[in-house]
Amino acid sequence: MNRVRKRLGVVLGTATVFAGTALVSAEPAAAIPSLGEFSLTPTWLDSGRNVMVNLSGGVLAGYAEWRQDPRGSDPGDAMRVHDLNADGYGIEATLTHDGRKATTRGHNATYHSPWTTGDLLEDRPYLMRVCVVRGTAEKCTEVQVTS
Repeated sequence: MNRVRKRLGVVLGTATVFAGTALVSAEPAAAIPSLGEFSLTPTWLDSGRNVMVNLSGGVLAGYAEWRQDPRGSDPGDAMRVHDLNADGYGIEATLTHDGRKATTRGHNATYHSPWTTGDLLEDRPYLMRVCVVRGTAEKCTEVQVTS
């Protein structure tokens, strides 16, 4: 009987250590904003459109950028995304017309994706879908852009 108690004590002690380690190393949910705490705000520019991605409290997390016409070294009919905040989230933009995508997935902040380009018919409306992403979760908005 003594022998069984000793073994049971060792097993329970080991299980307690593992459980304690799991609790200590678990990331607290309060430290990670939920996807609901982001706002996506379209803004117009002279040469295109931006969609600003803000955390609650107005902290800029990043943005998606659309350029309808070339300007300086920026190409036309082009989009890219910028992740400015090391919050564990990424930003993606997809042009629904042809499926081109700009993303910050797999990159640490601060990251600016390369321009994704392709010639489009002029003076036509297109939809750009902009998302905050993390794993399989996403929060998106669609904005109209013009070529």
